[in-house]
Amino acid sequence: MSKTGFQAFAAGMIVATSVLGITYFFSENQSAAADAKKTVTTASEVESYLTDNGKISISTEEYEELLASKDAAVQQSAQTEQNQETAVKEEKPKTEEPAKEKEEQAITYKLNVSAGMTTNEISNMLEQNGIISDSFEFDQFLIKNGYHQKVQLGTFDVKKGMSFQQLAEVLTK
Repeated sequence: MSKTGFQAFAAGMIVATSVLGITYFFSENQSAAADAKKTVTTASEVESYLTDNGKISISTEEYEELLASKDAAVQQSAQTEQNQETAVKEEKPKTEEPAKEKEEQAITYKLNVSAGMTTNEISNMLEQNGIISDSFEFDQFLIKNGYHQKVQLGTFDVKKGMSFQQLAEVLTK
């Protein structure tokens, strides 16, 4: 670019900056004038506004008393709930818990491993069907222990409660 081109560019920048500066200063004056015209709101206007909108005003002391009574009520209800939960736990027969555990252990799934499936896909299928709780952990276990290269194709019966080691052995037989 020539010397004349640089000079023209600089002149354009000066003109643009000047126009923006003038605009800024004139708009500031209008905002300052608008701020100066603010009016004072009277107490009667505030009360009429609150009445029209179905609201009331209270003192700071009254507000703090309401908050304190609300906190006390919340603490009392929490204590009542805790007492009820304790009573319910004591009333539950202990025979229901082993039945639930047996139901959880009885969950079985036929896993079909086909060509091209990754260990991540297998892990996700096992998690979705309730066999494992964390697909990422199982996938990392397979990779860390070298099982990811030994997974066989086919259909496998897997059960909830099997360890990662047991699942890996089933998938690699």
